[in-house]
Amino acid sequence: MDRTDPRERYDDLVVRRERHEVDAERFDDLRDAEVFGSGWGVAGVVLDGEARSTSGSRTQSDDGERLLAIRNEAYPTEWTLPGGAVEDGERLDDAVVREVREETGVAVEPVRPVGVDESVVVCEDGVDRRVEMAFVHFLCRATDSAVADGDLGDPDETITEAAWLESLPDDVFNPDHTDAVYERARELRGR
Repeated sequence: MDRTDPRERYDDLVVRRERHEVDAERFDDLRDAEVFGSGWGVAGVVLDGEARSTSGSRTQSDDGERLLAIRNEAYPTEWTLPGGAVEDGERLDDAVVREVREETGVAVEPVRPVGVDESVVVCEDGVDRRVEMAFVHFLCRATDSAVADGDLGDPDETITEAAWLESLPDDVFNPDHTDAVYERARELRGR
């Protein structure tokens, strides 16, 4: 895989498109965000086969598979999927391997994309300013499922917790899209 939009190759992806209008100050903050700078982000829907209990399940796993999730300072009350910005010249599948390892310590092998979350942010100040990004969610298989202790993420981000969960929790970031990509990943894994 490369930085070609996966929607050009796969017709079964979970796709969400959103447009956000923000004020000039918020626009400048977002424009400076790493993921908007590159135009691409990735997240891993990392599954493995050992069950562990957790509370607050949105979708109960009935086959013993677990989902890797993180909490960070940016979203302290919600679980998120590990991921982040694609670096200059980096392939999408390489980026998800790097991001999952940086944020959790878990080594993964990307299987294939399962979803794309596209955002267009427009400044409300009357000047035609916009930034766009596409966040690609990959089904990933853990090749080394040991979660690292401490020192997770890059120095400019603080991951407060990385854990294997029994299923997708209720307190997940972007619940509708995350639930849809999680279910799609589980379907594809079952093939």
